[in-house]
Amino acid sequence: MSKIRVLVVDDSALMRRVITDMLGEDPEIEVIGTARDGYDAIKKIHELKPDVVTLDIEMPKLDGLNTLGYIMSEVPLPVIMLSSYTREGAEATLKALEYGAFDFVPKPSGPISLDIRKVKEELIAKIKAAYRADLSRLKFLLPKRERKIEKVEKAPSLKVSAVVAIASSTGGPRALQEVIPKLPADIKASILIVQHMPKGFTKSLADRLDSLSQIDVKEAKENDILTEGTALVAPGDYHMVIKGGKRERR
Repeated sequence: MSKIRVLVVDDSALMRRVITDMLGEDPEIEVIGTARDGYDAIKKIHELKPDVVTLDIEMPKLDGLNTLGYIMSEVPLPVIMLSSYTREGAEATLKALEYGAFDFVPKPSGPISLDIRKVKEELIAKIKAAYRADLSRLKFLLPKRERKIEKVEKAPSLKVSAVVAIASSTGGPRALQEVIPKLPADIKASILIVQHMPKGFTKSLADRLDSLSQIDVKEAKENDILTEGTALVAPGDYHMVIKGGKRERR
């Protein structure tokens, strides 16, 4: 079986070396080259024709978002973004998913993460999933932004007509950005979302979905009350428990 040919793009020479060595330990993956910035990445993509690209968001000259925009418009490839655990990093990551990135993996401790091996299995799994992805589904997302309907402030009701539960992992953030904005403002259901995503990223995800949707979307807090027309996103590293009367459901 042929190996998955990967191009590693990062402005840090150390990160390029560590990620290359890490991926090379998997028998199904071959790192065919590295690039130090966006311009170098574009050149290497044309020369080497990789199957999957890992792309750092924060780079000089041509950053990850602009590089991704070129890749998806000119030479579409599955791309896994590598981002930092910062608010700016989370917002840029969500924008990258709109630009066509397959998924992302956060660096554990900033741009130069000496502990990058903590995410080795996650990165490898997402590279393999990206390799199998249908490129036609990774095109640029341009959600039709509906004007959010002004709602009359009302007291939360303990009764809801229905509860819709959504659990997602790899590829989930992108899928949520396609599904949630299409829900009508008057939906007679409360939506609960558990997305496998690091702590700190879920708040940005909820805010992003809220800005694109007619329903209200927010990151869940303890003791939130379910209401119709509202989606609650479980905070990163947490699951969600619903309590009602004497019954408890997970």
